[in-house]
Amino acid sequence: MRRGEEEKVLKLKKVLYGLRQAPRAWNERIDTYFRNNGYCQCPYEHALYLKKSGRDILLVALYVDDLIFMGNEVGLVRNFKEVMMKEFEMTDLGSMSYFLGLEVEQTRTGIFVSQRRYAEEVLKNASMMECNPVSTPMEPGTKLSKFGEGDRVDANIY
Repeated sequence: MRRGEEEKVLKLKKVLYGLRQAPRAWNERIDTYFRNNGYCQCPYEHALYLKKSGRDILLVALYVDDLIFMGNEVGLVRNFKEVMMKEFEMTDLGSMSYFLGLEVEQTRTGIFVSQRRYAEEVLKNASMMECNPVSTPMEPGTKLSKFGEGDRVDANIY
């Protein structure tokens, strides 16, 4: 600002990160990029994009300014990562270990998903870290049926 011009209003030429318009502008930009580069947007989940190349498939899921991607061919995945880092200012966080409250552990025997850290954050924010676990109203593995007979349970005690 110049002296004597403190009362003036400035017009931004582009969206700034942190402003209300930023998420919409980012989504429009990345959506345009994907559409112009052969990706199809899922009609049921607009934050999911798919690109097919012969038998190879690449899936990209967006959430605000985070994205995860997976594919069935290593070269396709590696190329996607390189192109995206050139086109957009991005940081490669490596293999997914935490996304949207889900902890993900990938091993040779499978992929394990947990919400332990998320649950602990909820308890911490609610000042309930020292709370005691409570039993559930039924045994784990109980098969539910519309026509089952049995004693009614007072749901208020749970």
